[in-house]
Amino acid sequence: MELIYRVKKPETIGRFIQENNIPNKILELVNDKPKIEVNEKAKTKKSTVRKGDKIHFFIKDEERDPRVKSEDVKLDVVYEDPYMLIVNKPKNVQMMISKAHPEGTLANAINHYYELNDINSKIHYVTKLDREASGLIVVAKHKFIKYLLNNVNTIKYYMKIIVKGTLELKESSIPLPIARVEGSILREVSEKGEECLTTYKVLDEFNGYSLVEVSIENKLAHQVRVHFSYFFAPIVGDKLYGEATKEELMMFCNKLDFQNPITEENIHLELIEPKHFKEFLANN
Repeated sequence: MELIYRVKKPETIGRFIQENNIPNKILELVNDKPKIEVNEKAKTKKSTVRKGDKIHFFIKDEERDPRVKSEDVKLDVVYEDPYMLIVNKPKNVQMMISKAHPEGTLANAINHYYELNDINSKIHYVTKLDREASGLIVVAKHKFIKYLLNNVNTIKYYMKIIVKGTLELKESSIPLPIARVEGSILREVSEKGEECLTTYKVLDEFNGYSLVEVSIENKLAHQVRVHFSYFFAPIVGDKLYGEATKEELMMFCNKLDFQNPITEENIHLELIEPKHFKEFLANN
């Protein structure tokens, strides 16, 4: 993989590496020195660069995870560049393999896509969704890109949910900490939990239900489900925190806003509602 940056100010390449959080250990070496090019000419860390120069860092490829079996399953790719892949995850599809689910996961499909397109990388999920939920998932093609997206460039993503009941405040934030219930996969609001913030806006109310848009940064597991069930407005179809009904979980990630940490391109993606979501709205 190549990291290609546009230089903004005069400085040494060594200083540029420090300022952009590039670990020396990921750099590809030639004769024990990092492989670096500026305007297609070989350079060293001691070389200087000027504003407008194009600097290339060659970084070591990763090996695809041999534990993840490659499966020829359709993958809905919404966006791709040299550094990341963004896909639309279907409902009721697990993200990663496990002893119980070694096949049929999103990871199996991504590994097959990587093989077909000669992408040498482990699967680095930057954002995640519960198995029952659907929508946009960001996958970094290198652990360094994942680090940047998690720690330097904040991804703001939005979800649409349908909750049972109405909310007293039509637009607000829920700043309640969440902890794992000991000995369980469940989470709960707890003073001992991790801090998190769920911001929401009610878009519509109909027949005892509310259509809500939620915005999140750095989401915790089950965060949205726990926050809304805490206020007695569980997400429709949520069998963990609501009622055991026949409906699918009415929760999908419909929108992403963030900046590519290498190119600094602004990325905005938005999906329309999936079929099961539209059908519930139409029938209620």
